[in-house]
Amino acid sequence: MPLERSIILANIDSLTAEQLFTEIKEGNITLEELMQTGDLSVVKRNKITALQRELEGKDEEDWELAQRGGDEVSLREYLRKYPAGRHVAEAQQIISFLEKQKENYQAQKQTILSNLQRNPNAYPPSKIIEFLQHVISEDDLINCGIPLSAIENLQNIENVELLLGQTPTAIPPGFTEVYFWGAPGSGKTCALGALLNVSRKKGFINLATGPGYRYATQLTNIFSDDGLANDYLPAPTALESTQYLPFTLKRPNEKAVRSVSLIELSGEIFKCFLDLNSGHPLETVSHEETFNTLRSFLRNNNRKIHFFFIDYNRENRPDGNGFCQSDYLAAATTYFKDHKIFGKSTDAIFVVLTKSDLLRDESGNEVKRERWVEYAKNYLNENNYKAFIETLKDICKKEGINGGKVTIEPFSLGKVYFQKIGDFDGRSAENLLEILMQRIPGSKTSLFDIFNK
Repeated sequence: MPLERSIILANIDSLTAEQLFTEIKEGNITLEELMQTGDLSVVKRNKITALQRELEGKDEEDWELAQRGGDEVSLREYLRKYPAGRHVAEAQQIISFLEKQKENYQAQKQTILSNLQRNPNAYPPSKIIEFLQHVISEDDLINCGIPLSAIENLQNIENVELLLGQTPTAIPPGFTEVYFWGAPGSGKTCALGALLNVSRKKGFINLATGPGYRYATQLTNIFSDDGLANDYLPAPTALESTQYLPFTLKRPNEKAVRSVSLIELSGEIFKCFLDLNSGHPLETVSHEETFNTLRSFLRNNNRKIHFFFIDYNRENRPDGNGFCQSDYLAAATTYFKDHKIFGKSTDAIFVVLTKSDLLRDESGNEVKRERWVEYAKNYLNENNYKAFIETLKDICKKEGINGGKVTIEPFSLGKVYFQKIGDFDGRSAENLLEILMQRIPGSKTSLFDIFNK
């Protein structure tokens, strides 16, 4: 037990040099204070000085070891052994820095895990891999509801290059055209892949040969539906590409065939509508060619069904050009209305809210599937999509489409993690398929009769 300073000073003669040295080492008194009393003998002073020199050498050795360890435990061990050592201030400074760093890491960790609990797509794979090296653990991810299969597949992600087909100059007459509209990144390509996948599993679909055949086949094979998070979502398609996919749909017990000309439109098309509405020339010759091709499609006499895709997860934030999804969609519908694009040939219009599995109620809880439609409508009304929806309603009323109403269709691929890894659930895709089966009339003649002539 350390002695009080007054007791040490009163007992210099009776305390040994080793005892006095211990008190000096513990920081209870200094050699100078002992010498100032006049009671410290030369023999004791020399002995204490020798012990101090020895201690200084050991101090330096242990300080180097503490620095080499570099952690708080090593530094605190140094302070325990040398409370009055030569590097006490430096050790305390480093410990203070490490404590602050630990606090920051803890705060960062909590933020990351909170974001992932709310949205498993809050970060891309590269960031998750980085976090796992320094901030979080696999157990942390599992506690956030991330399945082990998604974590294990972080290093296995394959970016399949989709083989785009050439856009035709015209679409064969007499068959229903299905249009997939959506701003860049709205999820329409993945929705198309999901639709093709469930159509194949049910045995309903027969793809026509041609430029879009490879693209359609690749999209169909993206999803596995095996209960594991091992499906890798494709990278965005070429900016100005419009894909044309002809196929037929028929239930196994039916004789009538539904012929579908599906057109997946480039998200860049919406930039064209904004430019045209504001009197600006289109950005490039490619934009102009793509838009003119689309306009020729829309003006033909084929029956048409339109799906407008909106990404719930983007929260209608402005993109790099300062425009929100709602701005692009509103520009498109304004153009449609002014130029009477949706006329008597349009059979139905649907607004599809992708990533509806991320919908949350007023308490921040996950919304059950049976209430998706209700919450999808609320989301669209409360996030500046009202003008877009109202314009579509006006078109539907004027042209007698959908009984004058706009149908909201929630959509989910299932569970998606880290923006790239999916555990496919085909129920939403089955709903889209059923819409096509109900809204497209069957015929004894199919598009294959035309293509095979």
